[in-house]
Amino acid sequence: MLKKISAVLFIVIFAFIAFLYVQKGKIEQKFTALLAENAVKTSKIEFRLFPPVMVELNDVHYVFAENKRLVAQSLRAELNLWYLLQGEMNLQSFHLTQGQVFYTDSTIPDLTELQVDLRPDFPLSLQDLSVWLKSFHSNHVTLPRVNIDLSAETAQNDQIKLKSQFAVALNKIQFAALDSQLVLSNKRLFNQNKLALQAEQGFLIFTPNHYIATFVHPVFNQIKLDEIQAEVDAQTDLSVSVQVSQQAQNTALSLNLNQQQDSYVWTVTGTQLPLESWLTAFNIAELVSGNANVEMRLFSDEIMPKQGDVEIDVTDGKVKGLNVLQLISQYTPINFDETAKNMDTNFDVAQAKFHWQPTFIQVDEAKLQHRYFILQSQGMVDLTQNRCDFRANIAVNDQRYQALALPVRFFGSCQSPEYKVEINRSFRDQLKNFIKEKLK
Repeated sequence: MLKKISAVLFIVIFAFIAFLYVQKGKIEQKFTALLAENAVKTSKIEFRLFPPVMVELNDVHYVFAENKRLVAQSLRAELNLWYLLQGEMNLQSFHLTQGQVFYTDSTIPDLTELQVDLRPDFPLSLQDLSVWLKSFHSNHVTLPRVNIDLSAETAQNDQIKLKSQFAVALNKIQFAALDSQLVLSNKRLFNQNKLALQAEQGFLIFTPNHYIATFVHPVFNQIKLDEIQAEVDAQTDLSVSVQVSQQAQNTALSLNLNQQQDSYVWTVTGTQLPLESWLTAFNIAELVSGNANVEMRLFSDEIMPKQGDVEIDVTDGKVKGLNVLQLISQYTPINFDETAKNMDTNFDVAQAKFHWQPTFIQVDEAKLQHRYFILQSQGMVDLTQNRCDFRANIAVNDQRYQALALPVRFFGSCQSPEYKVEINRSFRDQLKNFIKEKLK
């Protein structure tokens, strides 16, 4: 009896396996024809029948537009077993490894180390896949909603990571739950080498060499914003325009990039920026807080700026970790409450002009105005070591005493600077002239 049952089971299993192989043969023919029809070249196609059911392509070459191509070491697609039994091929997920993307005829790839995981909300049939591949060549890409997890390395060795859920219809990408990151290699934007952007949702509209993107409720390097709008035009020279808004604080930021032959110039204008948050976003010591209006011109021989000139006005602010009022009260006629333990200095207005390079900021001119004093200074900030060195002249904000300015050097850690009052010859001469004027 057991022998008969075993024989029946063996026949059933054998028949099932044989059936699978027949279906596998049909699927292989359809899939091979699909690849040939869409000019996808591969050195080897391998089907795996037992769960998870997969098809794997090795050494993939795909030209998806003029002079644009994708090369990958491996592309695996997970199949739906139920559809396979019916002789249909429905793809549940894609996994691409060791990919390279070329946007020109150059032998140097624009993206390397490309790893992509794609998981559609609903399985894709061969017909769906065929429509998708053909849409790349027609510039009318169509793709149902998918989840993507992507990482890559640029030609400059910068690292890109991106996770999102998106769908493509004609010339529009609708996305949600965006989580992206760019890690810069051998360069920094101000003092930051990591740029992170998240967004609840948004969309990208694209036509040849022209792109418009909107990000709703984005978060840039932990700064919560209301909206980011960006427009890119690459018809001839590259042109980029970005508008950032944060309505709760009346913050607005405008960035414009223009390519001028082999150089790139960023023009940046910001109003009512919460300075402390933006300093943190770019990994700069939060020595000063307040609301800032900013004008910048940043330059480079590539898209990412390498240096620039900045003008900034700050209102209703605070110098952190330094009580200037307490310092000068020891040398000037100011009534100061000795019992006050505030280690910060509030001010009405501060202005500065400085030059930025990746490792330091050279402050050419800075002026801070307080109810009781006016401070003017020059100096440098070492961004890599978080060290400051400034020479300042501090005058009492009173017409009777403005001829007398106290020379002070601030140095050491930017977050908690030391100071030294430099009673030099110039100060002694000022003091003599001041006394003479008062004795007249």
